Amino acid sequence: MRTLAIDTSLASGSVAALDGDRSVCLPLGPAGRHATDVSAVLTTAASRLGWRIRDVELVAVVRGPGSFTGLRVGVATAKAIAWTSGARLVAVSGFAVSARRTAAALGGEPPMAVAFDAGRGDVFAAWVARTADGPHPWLVHPPVLESFDTWLAHLPRGCVASGPALAVGRERLEPRHDVRLPPVDACSGDALDAARLALVAASRGLHDDPGTLVPEYLRPSYADERLAGGG
Repeated sequence: MRTLAIDTSLASGSVAALDGDRSVCLPLGPAGRHATDVSAVLTTAASRLGWRIRDVELVAVVRGPGSFTGLRVGVATAKAIAWTSGARLVAVSGFAVSARRTAAALGGEPPMAVAFDAGRGDVFAAWVARTADGPHPWLVHPPVLESFDTWLAHLPRGCVASGPALAVGRERLEPRHDVRLPPVDACSGDALDAARLALVAASRGLHDDPGTLVPEYLRPSYADERLAGGG
């Protein structure tokens, strides 16, 4: 199935094209250029496999967690392509993307604690486990926003810890010899991981409505936080 995937959930965004056993994954460059560059890079990725964006059959996008600006770019682009091409749209969780990459590096499919850096000393974290029952190949439990110290203190012995938050907090985890850590380059996935997850979900009958799909942000906006706090 001709598949395009977009991941703008992290500063180091990427896009991918996948068609059978052929694939290409390209970086998007700095986060500030994602909106400017995403269409051109998608065109390049598709052309390397011998087709055009309008030929796509499945569009995959990482719905989050991530920043407001980054996710809006990725999700809006994916929805526009799905609308204009008639392709199916599948949104995948960044938690599952990281889990897929981590499991491939460590071997097996262990449940794991995946965390994203939410700033201000916080992480947005969830437990993720492989599943053969649901529409998505990885089950993401409801994420929570908490301090890195709280997340670290609650990690059980023998668990696997992964996710983009390890890029800034790995040295704080390394003294926990009872927690398994993946290699640095296996803590975060990319658009090709998202494409492969979306293909599994599509094969199980899942698709998302471009009219209702919304991103999953790392934390509420400052305005929403002030309203919630009565400020």
